[in-house]
Amino acid sequence: MEGKRQYHSRVREASAQRTKELIRDAATTLFLRDGYVSATVKQIADAAGVANRTVFTAFPGGKLEIFEAALAAALDAEPFPLGAPSSASDPDDVRRIVSQIVAQGIGMLERAGALMMVTVESSGADSDMRRLSEESAEQSAANAMSIAEGLSEHGLLRPEISLEKAAGILAAFVSPQLHQQLRRVSGWDLDAYRSWLEFNIRQNLMY
Repeated sequence: MEGKRQYHSRVREASAQRTKELIRDAATTLFLRDGYVSATVKQIADAAGVANRTVFTAFPGGKLEIFEAALAAALDAEPFPLGAPSSASDPDDVRRIVSQIVAQGIGMLERAGALMMVTVESSGADSDMRRLSEESAEQSAANAMSIAEGLSEHGLLRPEISLEKAAGILAAFVSPQLHQQLRRVSGWDLDAYRSWLEFNIRQNLMY
């Protein structure tokens, strides 16, 4: 009997997880299409094909908890390691390092950039979105500074470029705003976007 109870418990847990993912994914579509403020729990429930009560059972925190789950799922990936260069004067080595930086940034933006822009665009009308937008900007700035420090330690930054300036340039290049402008508004394909970022990071920061 104990084994049967454990089996049924696992089945229920798996079913509950599938329901949460269904609701999360339906909500993501609405957030991207209509914005956070306009999307309602009822619309999310209807899109997921469940009752309002089911939405609150899966996400007691309501719409905000759903959004945070969607953003976390989009951001969830293994970090791309920078790796140490063999020589700052080796052009191929410099290109490899820049390619790794850009690949990490693009990977994150292709997964989560649109939802990150939802927080930016909704920040004026919703305090929770403003908080998430500010937290995202702070994390991006911290990541950019970490990369700038790594480049400096490896002798890859031009001497006239301060760490603060390098971090600011990196944060601007790999930002959801620029990603949206070039990829979504201007319609650049991924290769053109990647090549532009790699070229400009090298031109602005490195030997």
